[in-house]
Amino acid sequence: MPLAVPPPRPAHFPHLSVSRSLFLPALALALLLASLLPSARAASSAPRNVLLIVVDDLNTTLGAYGHRVVKTPHLDRLAARGVRFDRAYAQYPLCNPSRVSFLSGRRPERTGVYILNTPARTAMPDAVLLPQFYRGHGYYTAGLGKIFHNVRTSDAAAWDRYEDGPGEDEGEKAAISARYGGGDGRPAWRELDSDGSKTRDGLNAAGIRDLIRTRAATGQPFFLAAGFHKPHLPWTAPKRYFDLYRHAPVDLPAEPALRDVPPIALQTELSGFPQPDSRAGALRAYYACISFIDDQVGLLLAELDRGDLWKNTVVVFFSDHGFHLGDHGGLWAKLSAFDAATRVPLLIAGAGVPAGQVVTTPVELIDVFPTLAALTGHAAPGGLDGRALLPLAPAPADRTAYSLVYHYDVAAKRDVAGRTVIAADWRYTEWDGGTAGREFYSHRTDRDEYHNRAGDPALAAAQAAATAALRTHPTPKPGPANRPRALAPANSPK
Repeated sequence: MPLAVPPPRPAHFPHLSVSRSLFLPALALALLLASLLPSARAASSAPRNVLLIVVDDLNTTLGAYGHRVVKTPHLDRLAARGVRFDRAYAQYPLCNPSRVSFLSGRRPERTGVYILNTPARTAMPDAVLLPQFYRGHGYYTAGLGKIFHNVRTSDAAAWDRYEDGPGEDEGEKAAISARYGGGDGRPAWRELDSDGSKTRDGLNAAGIRDLIRTRAATGQPFFLAAGFHKPHLPWTAPKRYFDLYRHAPVDLPAEPALRDVPPIALQTELSGFPQPDSRAGALRAYYACISFIDDQVGLLLAELDRGDLWKNTVVVFFSDHGFHLGDHGGLWAKLSAFDAATRVPLLIAGAGVPAGQVVTTPVELIDVFPTLAALTGHAAPGGLDGRALLPLAPAPADRTAYSLVYHYDVAAKRDVAGRTVIAADWRYTEWDGGTAGREFYSHRTDRDEYHNRAGDPALAAAQAAATAALRTHPTPKPGPANRPRALAPANSPK
């Protein structure tokens, strides 16, 4: 049975920091809601649908997150209709490890998946994965696009239907071929002459739109997942999206100097490759891809409008990890412990979700699975590491998020674990248990993380708390780690 909720109020998230004042003390409201649950559930009988939208390589460069240049009207509307999580974090800043994690609800430390080609089912033969969970509850489940890392790593038990083809746009196909056919690895982009409808994302958006309409007519609840490839490299989008930013100002302020950052931290997937020909040009291309995806999301939201489906559909939008854009001395892509690579947009809207809220407490992508279960009135399966973001009781105010990444020590020819804990006001990382370096950034004074203050006596109490938090966190399960292609030996894990 679906989980009925009262009219939207900020205190529906009593354990999280929100941007509005609470109308009732959290505990009093929790007791009130709990007392209303039995009758509210009895009054509602229609199961809630789920529309899951996952984007690849998208950081918080969105209008809803305060970006002044990028145009994302549809995502901004989605954020206004529901809850925007300002501090959401991926558990591993790389595609497959992150996706295995949030689709299983388990941390990478437990899955042992740190590379791109290990299927979730191989790592966890008995796990109940997110779409499989809904299929087991009688839902029709379909995924189009990049949900799992690719078709080869997808899971047959999860889907009634799953597709992710190469697309039919010749310009896009040529750009992909150039990138993976032996190029120099630097960020590259291409304007498409087409309208984008035959690209992978254009075809998948149209397919999910049609499934929303046809499956709603059957009366069977659905779990539909739209996986968009952009803004993953290569940056390709129709010319009209590049035109949006042709003459737009691109903010390239002088960056502060990096201070005391350990060398092992300054590594991403593209370390060792040349810089793009133009950083401003690269940013405009990234923005163009975001606006293209925004329009694809708009097609899906319009179909929910047309079918009057918001009343019984939960919509979740997020990215698998963030993305560096030439910051921190020229870092590009993901695979770092910096906020730029681990922080992601997370929006939840629709049935049972209050509108117009902003949650500032750190949350994790592994929280999506139990949150969806709660919103759709199902008991989450055992073994999940995440926590529902909509509980009916207060939780500790000092909630933290965790992330893990492996970097490659070229000189020592070994993988080094970077284990991270993130609180409301700081981020702390230990490399190889601290032997290869420690990072502590005070987000009150250094939001973008340029001045490492590990060991600063003025922050001793916070650092002690951070160290203690990591000590209670699970040790990573052994497994091969992904390495930057330009730095690692030829036989490194892919």
